[in-house]
Amino acid sequence: MIDALKEKLLMELVNLDEPWVKKIEYNSEGSDLNWLPVAELSGGRFLLGLTAEGLWARSTESAVQTVSDETACVFFLPILEDLPEVVRGKIIDGLKCYGLSEEFIYIFPFEKVVIEGLKSQSEYWSGLALKWVLFVPRSSRLTVEVEALSKTGESQGIRHAARKIAKQLKAS
Repeated sequence: MIDALKEKLLMELVNLDEPWVKKIEYNSEGSDLNWLPVAELSGGRFLLGLTAEGLWARSTESAVQTVSDETACVFFLPILEDLPEVVRGKIIDGLKCYGLSEEFIYIFPFEKVVIEGLKSQSEYWSGLALKWVLFVPRSSRLTVEVEALSKTGESQGIRHAARKIAKQLKAS
């Protein structure tokens, strides 16, 4: 389903009648990347968008960082600072502004970002990621990371919260 959705996104992006923003691609030695800003998150500190290749990307002042299957999602952790329903709403609104289907939100790798937060060894990011766990599609990898955090979390509070969520994951 995701591959078909990606193909549909690429078709809609090709037919899009909007001006693309050119920005330097992160770690590309100055190559330009065409992208569309979709949502402003984290109190305006985080700009999320789509590239012409259908990849989700984050813009900084100087460059655009894409997220693909090979990249770590550490640059996307600030998404966790907002509530899941707020982030989803802003992304859907942004997609609709361009006339794009809201179903493209399902291509965004929320699970990867949450797992990155769980594995961060930071009480701050782990705590935020735990708040998102029940809002992303569940996988065995996500369950394994929550269980690992319940044993090796940065603080007792994180370990207890992870245990509670691990029980909820097993029950559902």
